[in-house]
Amino acid sequence: MAKKAGFPQQFYVGGRDISGDVGSIGSCSSPRPVLDVTGINQSAYHRVLGLGDAQLDFNSWFNDATGQEHLAFKGLPTADILVLWALGGAAADVAALIVGKQINYDPTRGQDGSLAIAIQVLANAIALEWGDLLTAGKVTHASATSSASVDGAAATSNGAAAMMQMVSLATGTCTVTIEDSADNAVWATIITFAAVAAAAAPTAERLTVASTVRRYLRVTTTGVFTTAVIIVAVRRGTAQDVVAY
Repeated sequence: MAKKAGFPQQFYVGGRDISGDVGSIGSCSSPRPVLDVTGINQSAYHRVLGLGDAQLDFNSWFNDATGQEHLAFKGLPTADILVLWALGGAAADVAALIVGKQINYDPTRGQDGSLAIAIQVLANAIALEWGDLLTAGKVTHASATSSASVDGAAATSNGAAAMMQMVSLATGTCTVTIEDSADNAVWATIITFAAVAAAAAPTAERLTVASTVRRYLRVTTTGVFTTAVIIVAVRRGTAQDVVAY
């Protein structure tokens, strides 16, 4: 990977591709409070990090077409929403993963006639996760198949978290899995997302695995279905994580 500008970008919420509606990302932050635990025997402050967090602020353009931003956000759902912001459209590109609460839906009408909406998402129990795409952006599996593998350079021993967003499914039932391999030849399933029927799309899910994750990863779909449109990202765990997987 190398230096790159902020385009092209992709943005998914609950399985909806609203990339064309999001005009700007105000901030995508992972603030951590600093706790003062200085003892009376110390001559300088002693600090430790507090709880992990995530905050996402973005602006969208009003769009009330089927599956677009107005239908995705107008209801201010009380349940968690799953957000995947992909900083590119190739496999192994960086992606931010957030599970949180949508706390507002604030339209403003500009003097120039523009109609924009400010939206904020705050984490719910899971800190911001910076992962990598396992698919080349949004991909289509016409039937059960495997996407090309992504080389993680080495195995990791601190688990992983993965997010799958299914944008659409024409017919049938599709199960999305993540497989790992030591040699890019022999594969084993490490994460299995819930089976999705056509009527249930769009949808999204985040799952974790606590085991060692081998060097290579790929996305595989199974079941009898036609035309599954998905995007999948994974974050390998590290020893420094706020919460272990």
